[in-house]
Amino acid sequence: MTGRGPEPYLIRGGQIAIIALAMALSLLSGCSGSIDAMIPASLDEKGSTRLLKRLRDAEARVLFSGDQTLKDALDEFSPEGMDAGVYDYGGITIHLGLARFGSADDAYGLYSALVDMPRDRWEFGRGEMSFRSPYFAGCAGEYAFWFVPPGRTTYAAFYRIHGERIIRGIDPLIRKPDRAYHWKILPRENRFADSLFYVRSRNVSGLRLSDAYGAVYLAGRNTARIYVERHESDASAERAWNARRAAVKGRGHECVDFIPMPGTPMEACQWREPSGFRVLCQYRWLNFIITDVPELTFAKGFLRSIFSNMMKIRKEVLGERGDSKK
Repeated sequence: MTGRGPEPYLIRGGQIAIIALAMALSLLSGCSGSIDAMIPASLDEKGSTRLLKRLRDAEARVLFSGDQTLKDALDEFSPEGMDAGVYDYGGITIHLGLARFGSADDAYGLYSALVDMPRDRWEFGRGEMSFRSPYFAGCAGEYAFWFVPPGRTTYAAFYRIHGERIIRGIDPLIRKPDRAYHWKILPRENRFADSLFYVRSRNVSGLRLSDAYGAVYLAGRNTARIYVERHESDASAERAWNARRAAVKGRGHECVDFIPMPGTPMEACQWREPSGFRVLCQYRWLNFIITDVPELTFAKGFLRSIFSNMMKIRKEVLGERGDSKK
């Protein structure tokens, strides 16, 4: 081989590898430029929804700044890239947005913020879609999309049809398909099936939450909410636990210790609000918050289910090393 150049098939192989890498980087660099087909000239086969304008990134963000729910969700979950289309549907304006996020959790967070329960929900491929007036939204992997007719509550059949096209189209682009494990810890018993949501950073019931999954539950005649918040370490979870106890005391309440289940190394306390009991609980690097339960027996039942679910996914969470929290 001395004195000879590279074999021709090696040159071609290297060129192919470079081209493939460039294509992959192009897809990962942002939504813009890679998903034009998902914001087409018309949203339906009859051509009754006419594309007026296509916007990207900062301009797309401005388009949704007048919708407070969307603005708050975009601020909280911070998309890494965004595309938008403005359509005319027989005189009705419809906005379509599509964004790529840093994680599947953040994509689910924006999606669930727009279509908080009750909602009509459909699973499709590796994603799901829901309608709750005025939003039709969906997500798959680290991508989320939404339709909204500004100032109206219009629902059109092509929302779901084109939503399925979007999920099929972004499927090859998905790099982060799995959400973090802690949504699996939430109990299934008495849960409203359409109520799962994700919080990146938000004030909830007077408490600041971050990296938390939550859902809504039936508790007697009340609807309670349960949040599972994940921390980087036991020490971080303990600091949050102590800060919240102090905040509750600062509002004139005493967070009284109680034992949710004998023999479980959980720290738990409760206090009473006009809407019902609230419970704080810490277990290693996780914090649990339960709101608006009429009796503490409901909270104890929820915590028993939480602990059981943690044991079921113990190997998945701990991994081979036995100490990983991710």
